[in-house]
Amino acid sequence: MRALGNAEWWKSTYSGGQVDCIEASSVSPGLVSIRDSKYPYASRLRFPTPAWRAFTENLRSGALARPGTEAALTPVRG
Repeated sequence: MRALGNAEWWKSTYSGGQVDCIEASSVSPGLVSIRDSKYPYASRLRFPTPAWRAFTENLRSGALARPGTEAALTPVRG
């Protein structure tokens, strides 16, 4: 696995060059690391590449709601 200090990071194409976005890096052939662009040295999340690919494909296809477009939550009593 590559050291994250030497990793190449890329921003989401939806960021528009803003700082409020995530950055991703392929740290090894089967692993993607995600970080907050505002805090690049803070904790990072790591996902298996197939899981990350499925997540981003579902976002692109509209299968997952984008932030701000979620349905209202219904309280559950019980």
